[in-house]
Amino acid sequence: MGEIENPYLNTIYRQVVTEHFQSNEWREILINPEGASTTLRDESTLPRSGGHCFKDIPNRFIFWRVLYDKLELVEYSLDMNLTENQVRIHFRDSPVLESGISVYETLESVVLLVPTACSCHRLTFPRPNRLENDNENDNVLLDSSIFSNFNVPSIDDPATFYSYNAELSHPYSAASCLDQKHDAIFIIALQNNVMLYIRMEYISGLPTLKEICQESAVPRMLSNITKVFSTHIENPVINSLAVHPFQQDIYVYSLDDTCELKVWSIDKSVYIYIMDMKKIYAASTENGSRPHIIHKSFDDQLLLTIYLSLSESSTFVVLEPCTDHGMFKLQQKFYVRSPVNSRLVDMSLYDNEIWCIWRTGKDTACVKSVNIRNGVWKDCSLDITAFEQPSQYSSNPKQTYLDKIFSSSTYFTNDDLKNAIAVYDTSDGCEFITDYRTKISNAIDTKVAQEMDKYDSSDIESQMQLIEQCSASFYKSCLDYRRKRLAPLGLIWLGSPSFLVVVVTNSSFCFLRPSDQIENNIFSFKNPDNETKLNNLFNVLMSEPKNNFNLFLDINMSQKSFLELVRSAYMFNSSDPIISLFLNGCNVLDTIRLLIKMLHADPETDEDMEDTLYSKCFRSKLGISVVSHSFHQIAVTRFDLCCRLFTFMELNSKSYGQTREYVVDASNLAYSYWIQALFSHDIKLCEKMISSNALLAREPFMDYIDNLLNYTWPLIDASTLVEFLLQEGQYTFIQQIAELLDFNKWEETLIISYMLNNDPDKALKILKSDLKKNLDNFLKAITLFEKYSYYEHAVKLGNHALKICTYTENKNMTSMFHSNIFLNNLKLKAYRSAYNNILCLEDQDRKLNCLHTFVLTLLENNEKEELLSFNFYGLQSSVEDIVLKKARSLSNVDADPFYMFLCSIHDKYAKYKKLSMTFYELYLRADTCVAQEQYLRLSLLYLEILNPNDAWFVTVSLPFLSKTDYVHDGIIQIEHLKKLCWLARARQEIEDSTTNMDVQSVISILLMKHKYKDVMRLSKMWNLSLCQPLRELVKTCLSLVDSEECDKAWIWLADNGVSGNGIDSGKIAWHFLETLVNRYEEEGKTLIHYHVADELLRHKSFLPNWIVKTFKERNVGELLQLYLSYGELINCADLILELIEKEISSDDTVSAFGKTIPVDIIECVIVNLKHNNLQAGDEVLNKYKIFYDKIVAQENKIKCF
Repeated sequence: MGEIENPYLNTIYRQVVTEHFQSNEWREILINPEGASTTLRDESTLPRSGGHCFKDIPNRFIFWRVLYDKLELVEYSLDMNLTENQVRIHFRDSPVLESGISVYETLESVVLLVPTACSCHRLTFPRPNRLENDNENDNVLLDSSIFSNFNVPSIDDPATFYSYNAELSHPYSAASCLDQKHDAIFIIALQNNVMLYIRMEYISGLPTLKEICQESAVPRMLSNITKVFSTHIENPVINSLAVHPFQQDIYVYSLDDTCELKVWSIDKSVYIYIMDMKKIYAASTENGSRPHIIHKSFDDQLLLTIYLSLSESSTFVVLEPCTDHGMFKLQQKFYVRSPVNSRLVDMSLYDNEIWCIWRTGKDTACVKSVNIRNGVWKDCSLDITAFEQPSQYSSNPKQTYLDKIFSSSTYFTNDDLKNAIAVYDTSDGCEFITDYRTKISNAIDTKVAQEMDKYDSSDIESQMQLIEQCSASFYKSCLDYRRKRLAPLGLIWLGSPSFLVVVVTNSSFCFLRPSDQIENNIFSFKNPDNETKLNNLFNVLMSEPKNNFNLFLDINMSQKSFLELVRSAYMFNSSDPIISLFLNGCNVLDTIRLLIKMLHADPETDEDMEDTLYSKCFRSKLGISVVSHSFHQIAVTRFDLCCRLFTFMELNSKSYGQTREYVVDASNLAYSYWIQALFSHDIKLCEKMISSNALLAREPFMDYIDNLLNYTWPLIDASTLVEFLLQEGQYTFIQQIAELLDFNKWEETLIISYMLNNDPDKALKILKSDLKKNLDNFLKAITLFEKYSYYEHAVKLGNHALKICTYTENKNMTSMFHSNIFLNNLKLKAYRSAYNNILCLEDQDRKLNCLHTFVLTLLENNEKEELLSFNFYGLQSSVEDIVLKKARSLSNVDADPFYMFLCSIHDKYAKYKKLSMTFYELYLRADTCVAQEQYLRLSLLYLEILNPNDAWFVTVSLPFLSKTDYVHDGIIQIEHLKKLCWLARARQEIEDSTTNMDVQSVISILLMKHKYKDVMRLSKMWNLSLCQPLRELVKTCLSLVDSEECDKAWIWLADNGVSGNGIDSGKIAWHFLETLVNRYEEEGKTLIHYHVADELLRHKSFLPNWIVKTFKERNVGELLQLYLSYGELINCADLILELIEKEISSDDTVSAFGKTIPVDIIECVIVNLKHNNLQAGDEVLNKYKIFYDKIVAQENKIKCF
């Protein structure tokens, strides 16, 4: 038997039907056996099945289903999701002998032995991996099925099959096993009373074939004598076989139709033991119409379970093969009479229990189990849904039945609905259906239209009856197909840790699970061995077994309507003798108290759930489905019981005046289980919660369900349940729970649900209704309103809280609420109210913080005019600082609105100096030269408005200034702004983005662009040299020697504002030079003239008359010096001669040489002339002597006077 004994041996099992997981998509493999095919086929044969649960891998199992020559193999796990887990093998025209299929696990592989009517197959699959308990695999819920790599080449390998020819003998039964060497052993029963023994060696597949027949059991002579005296007796027909190694031999166990159990030795080829089962167990009873069955179970020991099919009191016997003093014998372990005389479909011995399936009618069955230790039979509660007429009249019966069909997403499968639709709608459109409800509705309408011809079209009542009949007929058809799908074929015991039983059905599979304590009491209250007060109470409460949960699917039902529906659906008749007897016979309150205690969940046991080891079982889609459906079953069962208890206690209270305390308890329990039942009724929702919370898992299976009941128990604290519902958007469900049960512990979740459901008024109403609420809770609630953008409700709640604060005199809380109300008024754009909230604040820091938020929010919302409308008494400086700091923290583009508001507020209060400073700061941050000039002009404009003594401001950040520009202590005055203004304008001539270019660089680039006029203006304003620009102009003028350059000159002349009206551009350029020199030369000075003359002489050019004339008038010596320095001796001589001649011939007291005669220069010229042997040297010398004598005579004359 199993290592862990089943703790639920005495517990009734209950069927659990999950979603339909078995797919219609199969990997098909076709095999053509080499033996002679058979055409014998019984079309009425039902599918047969079997299965196997892996020993060391919990909850993983395979099962097979046989229909004639097709073998369907399916693997599932409750813990892992398996891929490619369905294979269908078609042994063409060779019926599979399903009784001979067996599964064995070796260290390396899983071996499936399959005999057919003409072949034997050894199918080998990889052994699945065990799920290890390490953290790395916590989230790995996907694995490959052992069938995933199964293919035709592997099954066609000659070492894996053997074909035999038994065409004339018609094989009909078989058995198989692996021997001690892992050789495959097959025993085939033939209709000619012969058994075939086939051995296939482990690796090579080498076959051995031997016939075993009845004659081999006795000497041939005795056999002939027997034939003489008993020629009228037919040979017994073998009904069932089993084969298993025994010591060093292979023993075959055959059970024939005479109830003789024979044990055959393969080595000896004779039967070595015979047991007359009928003589021992049913001497006076005839055989039944069904064959006897022998079933082998082998774990720690080999046991044979025998089913003797008798006309009355069929019997189960468990035998153990053993030896007694060296002699083989079959020792009886257990026997019991069958409680059912219907056809036995399947039986299996698992863990001290014999599980049996009987077919009781078409597509109906019953499942029972018997404990071989005490012989007590247990019923299994199967999911049998009979057709029920609607209890109330419906004006739309079709919709009523459609609602019944679709009340659960998992009750009917798509195949059930398709099959039912096909009965009504024979068109080819049933394969691809997306909207089943509409398709069914149309099918019913079609049927009604076909039948309507039989009725009077004016008879409305008859038409309604027809619609009701057709709708009911369709619903019955759905139930029939569901019943057919779930008709059981075989059982698989999963053992620890689930202790579940897999029920393989016609086209699906389901489970049997242990019932919980409440269910077990309900299912066994009629057991005469359990005469207790509690059972008597159950007998009264469950007198009408119908479960009315389908009446309670409306989640929006009010508390009053709910209780009224409970009273009407579960009404007890006080005149019923059973009820009267129970009420009069004893004090029921003690029993009621016990039942209420049993019905209460205990969530406190799961408070330390995270510190408890949790199971890694039941985590596949199938496992989660079994858990969720089981949870739903238990919740519905308990809800049904609580409703019965509630109405019974009301009856008790009314009739006998006993306390209503238990009525309230029963109603609260009914509310709680209704909530759990409704939650789990949405199977997908329930499965999502289970799959997302691995910590809930427990072992064994029923502990997991108990844990779920405790985890979602809403009566004491529904926090965990409603939080999950909130995540899934089940807001109405949360609010319904609050209508029924106390929500103080999860009020926040309820409030959020109202907000998310666009019903904040109810949330506000709940918050205001609690007069004892802590002020901190109000703050949290206000935060929630803000989070979901219900600012108006946040303001209302804040004002409500402020009223409470006036009584508590809590200044800190008052400030906090004012701050919260301010923020929400701000979001509502109720700016006046928000500003009043600021004024109400006594805390200066909080007030400034709110003011900061207020100002910036309005500016960010482009509410400049609104913001300017506030006077900000006593807060103007703070507002200015806030805006200025914000502006300085932003990029130029983002900061512009803040600077503009700052300018507006300065202008509003006539703060022109601050206004000028603001524009100056904008100039510093400007991205373009145009903007720089604009801001500088505005700054200059407002600074000039001020009194001259106040027309200045201090800046901490100045643009680059030339060394000649002097700004004392960072003080900006009008003249500075003007200079910067001209510089900004000059930069525009270069490029609009050259905002940081210094004045010298600007001048250099302007010179390259021939912008001489602008350069001269800038140089003059910034105290830079005026000579260098003019030198460049001289060079440009000198270059105007060819027509091309002259044409280009018109462009730059125009840029400098000079036009010539067709005159030669060269002349215009020289005239422009003259104009600039005369404009910027200081009075009586020749500095600029000197640089222009120097540049001309440097390029060996003549000096224009206007330059020479100016030098003659202002500083002739400087001109002579220039001439001399460039070797212009002739020009020097001519100039000297001209000046001497003028001086000699003139009587004017004013010297032609000016105030000082440049004697040194004249003498130097004479020396150079002489040195170079120039003729003019003598002339200049003579003239100089005459001039000198005159000058000396004049000086002596002056001295004499």
